[in-house]
Amino acid sequence: MIDKVKITILNNYNHMKKKYLFIILLLSFLNLINSQTFSEAHYFVGSDEMHVYKQSHDTLYTSTTFSIEPFDTRKYKNHYKIWEVIDNPSDFIVIKLESLDSIPLTTDPYPKDRFKISVYKKKNKQEITLLMDVSHLTKEQMVNYNIDFAQLKNNFGMSLYSLSYMKELLKLKKVTTKKDANKINNELSNPKYLKFAENYIKQNKLSDSYASILTANLINTACLNLGYSPIGASFSISIINSNKKTKEKEELISEFYKRIIHKKKPQKLSAVL
Repeated sequence: MIDKVKITILNNYNHMKKKYLFIILLLSFLNLINSQTFSEAHYFVGSDEMHVYKQSHDTLYTSTTFSIEPFDTRKYKNHYKIWEVIDNPSDFIVIKLESLDSIPLTTDPYPKDRFKISVYKKKNKQEITLLMDVSHLTKEQMVNYNIDFAQLKNNFGMSLYSLSYMKELLKLKKVTTKKDANKINNELSNPKYLKFAENYIKQNKLSDSYASILTANLINTACLNLGYSPIGASFSISIINSNKKTKEKEELISEFYKRIIHKKKPQKLSAVL
């Protein structure tokens, strides 16, 4: 009789344990759903292509693109499992991630150090800035990683614009003429941009060996200060300053801007991009 009671108690305990575990997992999943920082696609406007971030449930997809057409998560460049999202009410969003991409041609396609931590600073509803991206962590290192937010207060990084804001930016004046390019070049000669670059070099914690993030930030900021759309501006300036004939320049710039809205690459751009 006693044995039967013990078995009954044990069965009830295991049942309750499974039930509570399910509830904990469900709450964790709901927390991720409710903390979808990238439920709306966000874009970094680079010097030529753009980088796009899009979340679907507990997975973050990233890729490169020339278009703001809806991002197909099946055609990602990298994707990550989201382990935890810490949404600091003051300024920061911390996302703990596990790479789901296997490393080809290796005996260890899913290494132990496939985890990473990304720290973003909330600027407003339209823009966030990637401040820090710590990769090659083990799961234990990721879980126990200590972030010194005090050192990130005035940090520089990679500005990401929401899709809705990108659509607004496309309504601004586009860089299409030599006069437009000269205005931006003159703006960049202002000492405040040199100061910006100096502060970026001192405070940036992202990998930026070729200063591509810095260059994009400078041009994007100059464009916005002058009322130009930063989207496609760098490409247009490089074409305008090239030795191509005027008509060819106009056609390439026109086709590039068309591609931003439509994914299909115009034939003439194939040789340029």
